[in-house]
Parts: sequence; C-alpha cells; structure tokens
Amino acid sequence: MEIPEKLKLEYLLALDNHIETVGKENKEGTLKKIFEITREIADLGFGEKDIHEIAKDEDLYIRYEEWREKNKN
Repeated sequence: MEIPEKLKLEYLLALDNHIETVGKENKEGTLKKIFEITREIADLGFGEKDIHEIAKDEDLYIRYEEWREKNKN
C-alpha cells in the first residue's frame, strides 16, 4: 500500500504554505495543518520514514507543481 497521491500533494502544499507564511499566529495555523495531514498519513499505517520520502521524491514535486497550478483559485 502507498500513501495516496492527493494526501502527498496536500502535505507538500501545507509545507509550502508554512514556509510562505509570515507571523507567529499564521505560522501556528499552517503548522496545525501540517500536523493534521501527518496524522492522516499515520492513521493509514505509515511512519516517519514514509513521510520523509514525500519530500525527497523529485517526480512527486513535478506532479505537485502541476497540481498546484491546476488548482489555483
């Protein structure tokens, strides 16, 4: 079984949003989102190593950029 791609993309988006956010209050909100997604991944039975692999997957980053561009509001 593999982490669903949509969840991987949402995780990367949450990381990007956290990096781009300014201000302590806003940072706490984006960090909360990262933790929520991490919990969802863990609830599916995946561990820390699996979550670290998301950030190392170059092909996923390409798909993420395409997904983010496609889903802009």
